[in-house]
Amino acid sequence: MYKLKVEKAFGDYDYGTSKFLGAPTMPEAWLSDGTLSDDDFFFCQIKLSELREHTDCKLLPEKGFLYIFLTITEDGTFKPNVQLTNEESDALIDDFNLGFDFLGNTDDEFSIDYSGESETSETALFIDDGDNYILLQYDPLDDNMPEFLQETEKQAIFRITKKDLENLDFSNVTFELK
Repeated sequence: MYKLKVEKAFGDYDYGTSKFLGAPTMPEAWLSDGTLSDDDFFFCQIKLSELREHTDCKLLPEKGFLYIFLTITEDGTFKPNVQLTNEESDALIDDFNLGFDFLGNTDDEFSIDYSGESETSETALFIDDGDNYILLQYDPLDDNMPEFLQETEKQAIFRITKKDLENLDFSNVTFELK
């Protein structure tokens, strides 16, 4: 398990860093090739080289990005759309979360720092969960977290099977509030 330290980004900073919410830096082609839909909103991006600098995580490639988008379904629940690219991002999409203000302030960006392994149940990556990994555990009540999901007082859990992670297949990632 790798604990995440999150804080609101102020002033000048690298937009292509690991972060929650705000404006993603991603392949521009995703906007038109069917990778993303109009119902997706940007939740987070993990810059893999930053993850590798601060952890011994060998589950993902050394460079590129892991992205988590959430699709709002007809019944008002969320379905994850997780994407991986081995390339550096080529476009900053300023208004990607436009129209999702009913979810809170999704425009503010919150940078992610990696603080190594942790045994606590806070916001973290890659928690071994038997046959699965919790790809991301997001606790909106941790210090300095975005207001997204705070009213639920529940953690957002993104799960992936160990086999899917080994194959870098993120098409079956599940989402639950727990």
